[in-house]
Amino acid sequence: MKSHPQGFFAPPALEDEENARQAYYLNIIVWTLVFIPIIYLAYILAEKPSQIPRTLVQVGVGEVVNLLIIRLLHRGNIRAATLIQIGALWLFFTLSAITGEGARGESYLLGYPLVIMVTGILKHKRVAIGVTALSLATGWGMAYAEMKGLFIPSQAGSPLTTWVISLIIIPLGTVLQMVATRAMQNALQRARESEDRYKLISMVSFDYTFGSVIDKTGKVEQVWVAGAFEKMTGYTFEEYAASGGWSAHLHPDDAEKDAQDLERLRQNQNVVNSELRTFTKSGEVRWERIFAHPIWDEKENSLTRIVGAVQDITERKKIELEREALIKELEAKNAELERYTYTVSHDLKSPLVTIRGFLGYLEKDALAGNAQKVRDDVRRIEDAAKKMQALLNDLLELSRIGRLMNQPSEARFTDIVKDAVELVRGQIEAKNLTIEIQDSPLVVFGDRMRLTEVIQNLVDNAAKFMGSQPKPRVTIGAITDTAGEAVFFVRDNGIGIDKQFHERVFTLFNKLNPETEGTGIGLALVKRIVEVHKGRIWIESEPGKGATFYFTLQEKP
Repeated sequence: MKSHPQGFFAPPALEDEENARQAYYLNIIVWTLVFIPIIYLAYILAEKPSQIPRTLVQVGVGEVVNLLIIRLLHRGNIRAATLIQIGALWLFFTLSAITGEGARGESYLLGYPLVIMVTGILKHKRVAIGVTALSLATGWGMAYAEMKGLFIPSQAGSPLTTWVISLIIIPLGTVLQMVATRAMQNALQRARESEDRYKLISMVSFDYTFGSVIDKTGKVEQVWVAGAFEKMTGYTFEEYAASGGWSAHLHPDDAEKDAQDLERLRQNQNVVNSELRTFTKSGEVRWERIFAHPIWDEKENSLTRIVGAVQDITERKKIELEREALIKELEAKNAELERYTYTVSHDLKSPLVTIRGFLGYLEKDALAGNAQKVRDDVRRIEDAAKKMQALLNDLLELSRIGRLMNQPSEARFTDIVKDAVELVRGQIEAKNLTIEIQDSPLVVFGDRMRLTEVIQNLVDNAAKFMGSQPKPRVTIGAITDTAGEAVFFVRDNGIGIDKQFHERVFTLFNKLNPETEGTGIGLALVKRIVEVHKGRIWIESEPGKGATFYFTLQEKP
């Protein structure tokens, strides 16, 4: 404990807050007691010269005690100074009571309560209780001695005696009242400042602390929170508890993880960096990081309480999820780029080889003068060039998706289907297809032209793989799944697709039947358009039982 030199009348500056508070109050009390004997001595000098020797002894002893207390106080010996102050006051009023009216007089009835009050301010309650018990015992001793004739109190205290006692009690009582008032005001000020700091921290922080208790049945109940609780949850603590507490606001997909965390706590182990999702009052899902510490009952060998902290990590989690999504997207694009490179080097090489080969034939047939073969060679070269042109056009179209998009808008799904059907009307009639459009009230949001391409390509694909079906039929519609999500479909009664090819059909230039028309890019275009619209696409099909293409689309933001 260290003290720093201050003014003679000021209390010492101490590093320990409790000692500094005690020194401050003791300094006020002891200086009050320093000036009271001086007033008493002045009165005696003026009115009772005969009592000057006795009074000088009394005042001298009292001031020596006061100066000793001041010296101890400034040396930082607060405990000794406090005990001497309490002891000196108690001894003064005890001697006054014994030489006065005993348990009936002012020293006992007013002096002892004043000593107890001083003790309560300077020391803790146990010392105050001890002084109270000692004072009551002393009073009982004086009363018992008087009843047994062992002690004969003075019949009536002199006015001077009463005044001397009041000279100590009244000023010191006033000082104690002022000290108590100031202490209360300081406590209220600290409470207000603490509350202001708490509100400020709650406004700028995204954390809160909590405490929970475990009852005899093992049920966990949250009993207090502090920090940004209301900001994070939208609830007051009372509303939160009334609406079911922690478990009622936990995301159901994280219930198992929360149960594992609780099991760790029941094994007297800390929970650190556990990431869970909870629902706010508005229904918003927030990511939270949990720290929890078990309070263990060694006697019962069981968990009795939990204290911990909850940190809002929603924004950081969003960034992480976006980053993961971006990485997956880049991986998918890299894989697609590899397929694209392979396609360019493989599929485009085929027509080039054809052109180069028939150019050689063309030269030989031209020199031989065989006009028919020359015409055949030219036709084959032209077909190969057309195939290459079609491949290049499809690759260009695929590369544009996601880069060149029209302004998104709302449209009825049924209207988009009708537009797409009209675009392939010629092929529908050529294949004698029956198109069934199930009227749907569902509205989609996106690039209407690209979404029309989706239906157009799916219908075109269905027409190509009808096989020998005598009554080819394509059904287009929409349903709502159990989760409430809109699912669109194009169903045919064609030859079907084996399960092993369900993913392969969506890759570039992957034609299950090389004899069919087209470049094999149609379903890859469909998949790309659906994914750009934040949807997914899949197939349900078996050989000989037709195929159904399902896809979803993002809702309007």
